[in-house]
Amino acid sequence: MNSNQKKLKQMIREEESSITDQEFFTSSAFHQYLTSQARAATGRYCYGLQALISWDESDGAALAYTDSYKIYLNAANHVTQSFPSRFLRALSLVGMTGHETAHLLFTDFTTRNLYLTNLGNGSFYPEDPSVELPAYQINQTEILDALQEKDKAVSLTLQTCAASLQNILEDIYIEARMCAAFPGSFRKGIQLNNLRMLEQIPDLHEQLSRDYQPFTIATNLLLAYCRSGTISNRYHSDSEYLDVLTDGMEYIDTALEAPSIRERLTATNCLLVLFWDFIKPLVEEMREKLEHQDETEATEELQDLLDQQIAGGTPIPLGKGGGEVKNIPSAKGGAGTDPQDADFFSSKGRQESLKEAEKVMAEEGGRIALAKTSAILDGNDPGVTYASQYAGTGYEDAASDIARVLNEAATEKAQAAYEQQLTEELQKAANDIHYGNAHAGIHVTIHRVQDIPDRLIRQYEEVAPPLLRASKRLQSSILPLLKEEAEGGKQKNLLYGRRLDMRSFHHQDGSFFIRTRLPADEQRLAVGLLIDESGSMGWGDRITHARKTAIVLYDFCVSLGIPVTIYGHSTDYRGVALYSYAEFDSVDENDRYRLMDMIDRSGNRDGAALRFVAEHLAKRPENRKLLILISDGQPADTGYRGTEAEADLRGIKKEYARQNIVLFAAAIGEDKDAIQRIYQEGFLDITRLDNLPKNLTLLVKQYLK
Repeated sequence: MNSNQKKLKQMIREEESSITDQEFFTSSAFHQYLTSQARAATGRYCYGLQALISWDESDGAALAYTDSYKIYLNAANHVTQSFPSRFLRALSLVGMTGHETAHLLFTDFTTRNLYLTNLGNGSFYPEDPSVELPAYQINQTEILDALQEKDKAVSLTLQTCAASLQNILEDIYIEARMCAAFPGSFRKGIQLNNLRMLEQIPDLHEQLSRDYQPFTIATNLLLAYCRSGTISNRYHSDSEYLDVLTDGMEYIDTALEAPSIRERLTATNCLLVLFWDFIKPLVEEMREKLEHQDETEATEELQDLLDQQIAGGTPIPLGKGGGEVKNIPSAKGGAGTDPQDADFFSSKGRQESLKEAEKVMAEEGGRIALAKTSAILDGNDPGVTYASQYAGTGYEDAASDIARVLNEAATEKAQAAYEQQLTEELQKAANDIHYGNAHAGIHVTIHRVQDIPDRLIRQYEEVAPPLLRASKRLQSSILPLLKEEAEGGKQKNLLYGRRLDMRSFHHQDGSFFIRTRLPADEQRLAVGLLIDESGSMGWGDRITHARKTAIVLYDFCVSLGIPVTIYGHSTDYRGVALYSYAEFDSVDENDRYRLMDMIDRSGNRDGAALRFVAEHLAKRPENRKLLILISDGQPADTGYRGTEAEADLRGIKKEYARQNIVLFAAAIGEDKDAIQRIYQEGFLDITRLDNLPKNLTLLVKQYLK
């Protein structure tokens, strides 16, 4: 293990012990962890699904939602952050991912949107409510008459209230389906969130004292019953809300066990009839709003009021910007377990589910009062600690997953910190170099991409396969030589030497000497590639061929263990702009992707760029250093051109030749005569751009022999 790897491992250990919730949950490692779980659950039905995690501590920030292509999670949400340990907070986010995935698997969005659209237009779907209880016949008649008369205030209010009621029934149904189909970490996370959300529902007395709307009080009681399977009446009070809920239990239980969304919509229609007396005050408010506002504004204000007072979870997705969410094929029949094969849908099943969550909370160190917790977990290695606590309880895999992701997040953060330090060290080295009188007053700036955009990864994966095959073919011819050098052995049939090979005396050419070679203790060669990124490199796909060369050469060197650095150079308003694509000491394994950022830019001040990369190579311990410059023309920058610039470049070549740095300049285009005049025996005539990767790789091979 070299010093850079040791330094990185130490940084990972330090980061793992101090990483915050925000850093951990928003890391690409945790993002990939949740994405892989969601993709595993949806399979081929939701190709490209991603879980995206943000950190929003503002009041009213969403918990989670999906647009059917991505799952959006807020790791700072009040439910997740109320848990006492990072393990439980991570499990909470897994549960929210499972909830949104369950919508994709089991919710029929098309039918639901049709239902709400019809109700907003004044008609019930799939059929008018039919409540047989005598006490509610007047309610049913009033609603149907109002819709028959096209009372917009009634239809819009019913539409908004129905969305909340159906959302509750749908949430509980799809979560039960998910727990039955995926009894691992998805089920555990869903159960934990249910337990916490149930605790956050205000009791009846509190809601009355806070002047909640009658409809929201009734809806919160409905939500508590759906989550817990029981009606909570801790004060044993008589209330019309409890009476209505009791009357509606048959509809509710039927809806939660029904595999078809049509039955849940029918149950929602019946609940609207039962709740009509609680909805009437909202109708009057809607009527007043419609006198001064359009329908959209009035409906949004009513929805905001319900969102504030109903302690629900995540809304059913309707798509970003009003677009329709397309359910995947399995939404018709679902995935995994048949809903009739599991007892997750009954009241008893919901009660047992909460007991399982309570056991997890108890084993996690006891219950705590509802409060927002610190973002930083005490202890040096929380993930591993929790894995040991859960040995034998069925949670080993989940805990080890979190520990692994924590380590990956710490690695990611440490690598980023290391790369930042590397860039700062490179800039310091650039500042310390004396570039000569030709570059007096010129500032050199080092540019290096820290966070690799997905677009660079995608672009590399698109173009790399044929180039990597070319690299592998070139490697195969040099591997025997490197193996012999590494292992040592005897060299026979030599013309000169100290030892005679008696069995070679019959050779007529005098090649009867022999020599024993010891295994090589150090690398023989380090390679630097410097690419001109001036504007003219964009002509004739020259920069494209230079990029191809960099990909092949980088893979060739890395695969054979040859230290390699790759830079691009141009100019900007400050002076010389150097672009670090591959570094000797890079540790994040992303240099291959950085090569895709190469592009034609502005001018070129070759001397300063060449001196920087030469100094970079000069610090290497290898016996030979090879520096390759790809350029399409003469040096061209303010005050740097003509014979003085050429003299500067010749002087740099000679200066570093004394330090075992061999320079070759590969000229592209019409400036071969000028480049040959400057670099003389170090000039490479590249007449065919297609052969550039192969020719320069063979040049490296030559210096390995």
